[in-house]
Amino acid sequence: MNMRWAIVSLFVVMPALAAEPKAPADDIAAKIAAAKGDFDGADYVVVFDATDITVADDGMGTAVNTRVVKILKEGGAKSQCRQVWDYDPATNVLNVERVRVHKADGKIIDVDTAAIVSQPAPQWIIFWGSLQTIVGIPGLAVGDSIEMTHVKKGFNTAYLADAPNASGSTGGPSLKPPMPGHWYDKVIWDEGVPIVEKRYVVRISKDKPLQYEIVNGSLTTSVRFDGPTAIYTFSSKNTPAFKGEANMVSGSDVRCKLVLATLGDWHEKARWFHQENEKSFEVDDAIKDKVKEVIAGAKDDEDKIARLNHWVAENVRYVGTCRGAHEGYTTHPVIETFHDRGGVCKDKAGLLVAMLREAGFDSYIVMTEAGSRVEQTPADQFNHAVTCIRSKDGSFRLLDPTWLPKSREMWSSAEQLQAVVYGTPEGEAGLQLSPYSPPADNVTDWLVKSTIREDGGLQTQFNVTTLGAPETALRRTMAGLRPQDRAGRLEESLRLLSPNTLLGSFEVTDPVDFSQAAAIRMEATAASYALGAGGRRFFKLPAMTGVLMDLLLSDIRDSAAVEVKDRKHPLRIRSTRRLACRETIDLPVDWLPITVPDNVSLDSPAATMKFNIETRAGHIEYSCELDLKKHIVPTSEYEGYKKAIDALKKLGSDWVACGREESRASR
Repeated sequence: MNMRWAIVSLFVVMPALAAEPKAPADDIAAKIAAAKGDFDGADYVVVFDATDITVADDGMGTAVNTRVVKILKEGGAKSQCRQVWDYDPATNVLNVERVRVHKADGKIIDVDTAAIVSQPAPQWIIFWGSLQTIVGIPGLAVGDSIEMTHVKKGFNTAYLADAPNASGSTGGPSLKPPMPGHWYDKVIWDEGVPIVEKRYVVRISKDKPLQYEIVNGSLTTSVRFDGPTAIYTFSSKNTPAFKGEANMVSGSDVRCKLVLATLGDWHEKARWFHQENEKSFEVDDAIKDKVKEVIAGAKDDEDKIARLNHWVAENVRYVGTCRGAHEGYTTHPVIETFHDRGGVCKDKAGLLVAMLREAGFDSYIVMTEAGSRVEQTPADQFNHAVTCIRSKDGSFRLLDPTWLPKSREMWSSAEQLQAVVYGTPEGEAGLQLSPYSPPADNVTDWLVKSTIREDGGLQTQFNVTTLGAPETALRRTMAGLRPQDRAGRLEESLRLLSPNTLLGSFEVTDPVDFSQAAAIRMEATAASYALGAGGRRFFKLPAMTGVLMDLLLSDIRDSAAVEVKDRKHPLRIRSTRRLACRETIDLPVDWLPITVPDNVSLDSPAATMKFNIETRAGHIEYSCELDLKKHIVPTSEYEGYKKAIDALKKLGSDWVACGREESRASR
């Protein structure tokens, strides 16, 4: 990782520089003419992308973007004939100033601005009034280029705003920066197609300190003074297309990224977060009565915490509605959330904060980033809000009522080692990481007893107990099915054992019974499971064939990730995991196992795999334990991870060969 970091307040001790002359206008036609080649087979290429941002003293930014793309193939003409700009009228004003086509023969055609329309953006679950500006560009052909310029004023994250009063791209809301006086941005630099030239310029008062960070790459940088203004320029040329991989980490963790902020540090961010949300936690009598009802009869504080967390999780549906000044990370008043029984993550987290406080706990709201890394520069890099309890010793415990539905994980193992900022009055913790969740916290424990009859038929019984991430997967799958459809889901999994497998009796833990670990017990039969006749019989180890793994370990065993031999990016799986399996197989007394899978012993920083098998006439017994020790596997450790998963898959495909012990048969 290449990283560059600067605190530009240092410039106040430097001598003032002469005013920078205005840069000449970019020669778009020349840039288009110079963009030659097949660009690694791309459908189109970004010839030029330039953003110029002017930051006002109150932290409001006005960005002018000019973008030029050149069509290289018919696929590019199809994908680029419709241009869309998404924005939120509560936090942005967007105007498309120019769209023109540079034809391959040199002719320039301006697209009529009357053809530019605004409409509601597609939305699902969260309805915050986002809009999109759209323009159609007909008649594009290979060799043509599109030049587009738009101006966007506002800020990128909807922390706070007055009630929106904008309509389309005209007029404008009364914009207010989330943190008055501060500005920040995060720019993912590369794209899925090559970029010939890219530039990002920030114009800001030289008296306003600006931090920036460049990760996963390098950019050409400069800082100049023009009177009272500091001009920061970041640029690059000939940036290749970004190519992703199956099951990789978030693209923002590995792609070239520029992060900028005027904010001093994360402690200041935490204090602001506390101040802006604190007024939302006032409760009414209905909430007070509900807290008393929920914790009545609780055995101890842990029981109280679990009951309140589950109540919010199960009774407040995830849905976002626009209420003007309270979007982004600023919670709606908890009284509204409680009575509406609906809200997004910040609202559910806020309600839990208020209910925990009513029950006597020292609780606060927390900002976090689910699914990707947060860099050290204190720009907004968050997409999720959760809850914490501060203990008497000052330590924090995290809770997530958004994740908790149909789960016993008070804090999801899928959210381990992710960045958090605790919204406390002091902001003392700053930027932290959530706790690690070891494999022992996320277990599927298999006890399987199988019998293969003389005719080759199989009788088997699976007893599987789950904990942590696998338990959550099981509960949610079963909760999503009607009780009468659960047998069908188990039968679907049993097809991995044999196409003619029949499900017998079964039991599955009630998905909303949180008093015990979730488990599956099922019996099944399969005719002609062992193939062959006479002196030779062949079959696979029943528990290793994948039965129930598709339900409990769907992101591991058959993941496309293990098909990648030479990974370029880290692998991400749902959580750390432990698979512990023991199976006994009773055979006809005169069947002697001749060929069985080899024992396995693998250990690496990312995964451990152990398999031991013992045989005698009429009997096979084995144990298998797989520990996946990291939910993010660096490329340097991927080989060890892949060997362990490949070994698990091989155990499911290896044949056991049995020979008939004639001496026994003749007795």
